[in-house]
Amino acid sequence: MFLTCLSLAAAVRLAPLPFADALASGIRETLLVPFLQLQMLTERSRVRRTEFATIVAQRDSAVAVAGQVPALEGENARLRAILGLRTRMSVRHVAGEVVHQSLPSDGTTLIVSVGAADGVERWAPVVAVGGLVGNVQTVDKGTSVVYTWTHPEFAVSVTALDERVVGIASPARGSGATMMLELRGVPYRGDVPVGTQVVTAGLGGVYPRGIPVGYVRGVIDEREGWSRSFLLEPAVHPAAVSHVLILLAQAGDLSAGFERP
Repeated sequence: MFLTCLSLAAAVRLAPLPFADALASGIRETLLVPFLQLQMLTERSRVRRTEFATIVAQRDSAVAVAGQVPALEGENARLRAILGLRTRMSVRHVAGEVVHQSLPSDGTTLIVSVGAADGVERWAPVVAVGGLVGNVQTVDKGTSVVYTWTHPEFAVSVTALDERVVGIASPARGSGATMMLELRGVPYRGDVPVGTQVVTAGLGGVYPRGIPVGYVRGVIDEREGWSRSFLLEPAVHPAAVSHVLILLAQAGDLSAGFERP
């Protein structure tokens, strides 16, 4: 068989060109047909694999974009709300964005994207759409560190919306009151119904009067002399805040700038 193939190869090599072309064409149309078809199927399979990978990549991109739509819609709603709040503010203020941070104190502090270059000073009140977030404690040139109401050192003088009682609001104590506020120092005979809105009283020269702080959710079973305490649901949760307003002028009544339930 080897000698036969060698003889045929030599004969074709030495044969005239028209004869060699006719012989090659005949071989392609008979013996090589299965191999040529296999080559075509292999090439089609390669092209289809490439097209499939492209389609999968396009689908993954579409899924990723679709997954971002709710987040973008939520951020758009928050931006619209903060812009609406700015138009109602009666004091000088500057808007800032909450900067992502990965520190152990994330739960009690925020870093915002405005600082001394924007006129921010220490103790400046920080508010969001719902109400009070906290106050500025550290001011750098382009950023500021905010103590939120969850910080152990936070305290603010507050009053019920009807001004019948005055007290101090600070983070609630005890494991059962996580992410809640506590209204302390209310006279024992002072009655604050559940659902009453509590706002800043404007005492102490730090917070203007009228910033929503929280809503009464019940009486704490604790008696301290002639006063008692109430549990407050905060008006704003720091974890949900992406944009804030820092008040530069700390006087006046802000009650007209916030929505009432």
